[in-house]
Amino acid sequence: MWDLSPASIDLAILAFCAAVVNGAVGYGFSSIVTPIALFWTTNRILNPALVLVELLVNVTLLIRERRLIRSTYPRTLPMIYGLLPGVVVGSVGLVLISATFVRIVVYALILPLTILQLLGYRRHIVRERTAGPVLGAGIGFLYSLTTISGPPLALFWRNQGLSKEEFRCAISQVRVAEASFTTVSYLLLGLFAPPSLGLIPVLLVPVIVGVPLGTIVLRGVSRDFFSRFIMAVDGIIVSYGLYTVLVKVHWLTNEEGLLFVLGITAMILVLLVRVVSRLPAILARTEARIREGRLEATLPGGAPLAGERALGADPPR
Repeated sequence: MWDLSPASIDLAILAFCAAVVNGAVGYGFSSIVTPIALFWTTNRILNPALVLVELLVNVTLLIRERRLIRSTYPRTLPMIYGLLPGVVVGSVGLVLISATFVRIVVYALILPLTILQLLGYRRHIVRERTAGPVLGAGIGFLYSLTTISGPPLALFWRNQGLSKEEFRCAISQVRVAEASFTTVSYLLLGLFAPPSLGLIPVLLVPVIVGVPLGTIVLRGVSRDFFSRFIMAVDGIIVSYGLYTVLVKVHWLTNEEGLLFVLGITAMILVLLVRVVSRLPAILARTEARIREGRLEATLPGGAPLAGERALGADPPR
């Protein structure tokens, strides 16, 4: 039987919106669903369902970019090696850590990551093979504890000289691996309980419809504007979630929490206006530099121009 409770309907609508974003930019499903869904459920119930749905979604995305697996797999392999120990530690933490503390971890980690993505933060990592296992362990821990890994993965791979298609392929490879490891870990810990399994159809049907729709939506919308707008909205929602949980544990008074939310919201809106207002000029300059054969193709904050590889520089291997 389908669960038609108000909470399930809200979750289905949320999953559909997040799936559209995921289809458009290649990531973002969990980083949108999890912080909002935690207003009425817990990670112990939500995570197992999300992991199974995301495994299916990312296998589908990886099949779509399968022609690039051979060229990108050597670069993703070091990170995949690092995932397993992080997944094990994070899964055990999900069992042992209180639901309230997990919510604090989720919100506190997502907020700065969304702001960095809004700004288009860019820092190329030269020793990619050395950094891969370390970053993989951290991402494995974060994913198995919270089901969120898209923002740090995007920050890393977007700055490593990949084309848009290679970027999607690399992220899909890592996310298939992390979801597979986490599924096995959750099975061994007995986390696939009936309440979690009951959420799978509520999440899966919106995803089946939303991901292809997101791919179509992107054709008529600037990817750079769209991704930054989504990150701004996500940051505001996460700041509100962090406020509610900090007030709940009495780390902030209600008045202090409201000031915190208003301050973060104002900062995010100012950054969004500033970044978006600069996009046309930066894109025009970037296209001119590409025509002239210069090396870099960057957006505000240093993010690469969507779908373009920096000219004149081979990606690190």
